[in-house]
Amino acid sequence: MKNALWAAAAALLLAAAAVLVLSRRDLEEPHWRLFGEMASSPAPRTYDPSALFSDGRSWRASPAGTVSRAVPGAAEPAAPSLGSLDRGRRVYESHCRHCHGPKGRGDGPVAKAVTAFAFPVATKSALDLPDSELRRIVARGRNNMPAHARKLSEDDRASVVQYLRDLQRAEVARVGPGFEMPEDPRRLHLVTSEYGRELFTENCASCHGADGRLQKPGVPTLNSPAVLAMADDAYYLDIIMHGRKGTQMPAWSQTLTPTQLKSLVAYMRTWSRSVDRSLVSAAHGEPKRGFALFRGHCAGCHGMRGEGGIGVSLDRPSFLAIASDQYLRDTILTGRKHTAMPAAYDFSAGDVSDLIAFLRSLHPLKSSFAEVKALLPAASKATGAKLYSARCAGCHGKDGEGGIGSVLASDSFLAMADDRFLYKALTEGRPGTGMPAWRQLGSADVADLLAHLRGWQKSPALADSGARRRGTPEFGKLLYDKGCVSCHGSEGQGGVGGQLANPVFLASASDEFLWRTIAYGKQDSAMRGFLKGLASESLMPMEPSDIEHVVAYLRSLGELKRVEPLKRSFAGASAAVGKLVFEGKGACAKCHGAQGEGASGPSLTNPGFLRAASDGFIAGSVVLGREGTEMRSFHKGGNVDLTTQDVKDVTVYLRTFEDAPTARRRRVERNPAAAAEGKVLYGQNCASCHGVDGKGMRDLKGGYAPSLNNPEFLAAADDGFLLATIAVGRPNTGMRPFSKGAGGVADLSAADIRRIVAFIRSWEGAK
Repeated sequence: MKNALWAAAAALLLAAAAVLVLSRRDLEEPHWRLFGEMASSPAPRTYDPSALFSDGRSWRASPAGTVSRAVPGAAEPAAPSLGSLDRGRRVYESHCRHCHGPKGRGDGPVAKAVTAFAFPVATKSALDLPDSELRRIVARGRNNMPAHARKLSEDDRASVVQYLRDLQRAEVARVGPGFEMPEDPRRLHLVTSEYGRELFTENCASCHGADGRLQKPGVPTLNSPAVLAMADDAYYLDIIMHGRKGTQMPAWSQTLTPTQLKSLVAYMRTWSRSVDRSLVSAAHGEPKRGFALFRGHCAGCHGMRGEGGIGVSLDRPSFLAIASDQYLRDTILTGRKHTAMPAAYDFSAGDVSDLIAFLRSLHPLKSSFAEVKALLPAASKATGAKLYSARCAGCHGKDGEGGIGSVLASDSFLAMADDRFLYKALTEGRPGTGMPAWRQLGSADVADLLAHLRGWQKSPALADSGARRRGTPEFGKLLYDKGCVSCHGSEGQGGVGGQLANPVFLASASDEFLWRTIAYGKQDSAMRGFLKGLASESLMPMEPSDIEHVVAYLRSLGELKRVEPLKRSFAGASAAVGKLVFEGKGACAKCHGAQGEGASGPSLTNPGFLRAASDGFIAGSVVLGREGTEMRSFHKGGNVDLTTQDVKDVTVYLRTFEDAPTARRRRVERNPAAAAEGKVLYGQNCASCHGVDGKGMRDLKGGYAPSLNNPEFLAAADDGFLLATIAVGRPNTGMRPFSKGAGGVADLSAADIRRIVAFIRSWEGAK
């Protein structure tokens, strides 16, 4: 056996040597050649005449009538035309753009992801090549470029070369005949949606479609209003930067600059529907229609009657009493990023008005002024004192001396404020401040409260004719800016002093009430009188007519149609002290997270929440708590006794996160028991589409189910995004809602959905 192997090896070596000898070329000596080349002359020596024909030539013309068997040569292409140029453009878009880019600069999406394919064709070297050579390159390929002869006809190859010449001429016109390719200065600093549109067209449209709506297996539809409403900018930036392994989505972090990434996301945000917020009005809403909208869009997270679930409870009187219409409007329209609360993506201004009207119907008025007026003579001051201690003292002080709220135990104030004024203040509150609307109190309770307040009044009531004061708002503004801004703010939003431009206050206060308050001040408060000649004259004495001008200016503030609500800040509060109270004395971090990101309680530092909520709303929530929840009052008798200053400091501390949001996110509880229960629920409700291992399926009827068990996706998506997606689904896709009452394929409770998220998170391993 061994001898046979040696013999075979020797035979192979001899054969190789014979091939080398027989194919050896020596151009100086004539020799016979077994492996001849067509380029070599059959003559013994180069240029020797042939002996086969009398003229000494070997090549002969074909005899007459001979039929050629050779392959016909390529015909010259037709002259360029608009039709052929358009055909060339379409061929280029389909077969060339992904590498060579939309303008032939070698910056297509494939080239950006894999630099080996980055080859510009709108260059001087390509311009210098003849058309025939370009057609040959298209047909046969070159370097990393594959051949297209089998994909494109000769006419298509000629047309695409014509279109390429058009790109080259455009590039010459743009950068000059030298074809210098300068750095685009926009890529380092510009952030606009228009620039994002250009970047999307160049880099993303080939897979996702020009408008982000292209649907094909394995590629998500980006222009999905529901997803845009749930996902924050960080989610999209993370996906674009890092891609998704195992999918067609490459990482763009090495190709696009940070500002280009932001421009891309800004362009994608233009796909979301916008609503004119100035058209939202609860007064014009229909509660019944709002209830229908609530059941279809909100009940899955907030419960059928707003009792709460994944989302917070909305039916609590203590919440509705201090939540202004603007707060509810902005919460509905913008949502809460990093939570399960999406922005409203398919609501009109009328829809939002109807929703707010429905929520208001959950907090009906249980008193009337006529009943209160009839009950006042026999009202109980003792009962009123108890109601005051429980409901009012946290803001207005034990003895009406003021605090977060205004001074009530002021004889001059009570002498001017009639019973109707006090009734409206109690039942309508001061929207946008910490003063709630106590609509849940019955007529007897309101009468008892008013009787208690009247106990602080010593002087007789002042008559009010109701006549209007005549003044000029323009003059009044000059006087206001000199004498009132330092306490009441530039637009009457309040500061050390009250919020004078509050529309509910101005609707209740007569001109006489305003004039007297400015003229004589408010007893037992920091408000001094401005009328010239008073014993305790202010620093800026005014004539009676001057005060009329100020009243006219205040009236003009009340008539302004405001889209953005007035926001009063707490003067003299300390964010640093508030942080200590939040983490220590108040023990807020135990429920709301170390940086207010949310834990068992909701997030307090969410930028969307802070933009919608006034300081008064936050302070009122701390003082009142939320009945029926774990949020107890922090006034006396609650969890912790916080002082008025403590509440103000905590509010100012939370406000610091509006412009510098925390990177921490609220997480569902993650433990082996929750993940095990979630695995069972996942198998029952999710595995049929997303796979038992969460890797997704591409061949589902009518679409595909994306991979959930993907590290890049799980890193980008926070728990709020997952909760919202499971609860409300993805409209116009196979992903149906799974929350209770949402009308989907299952009625999962909030706890069940959290368990599924806990199981999905288990795929992250030690993360």
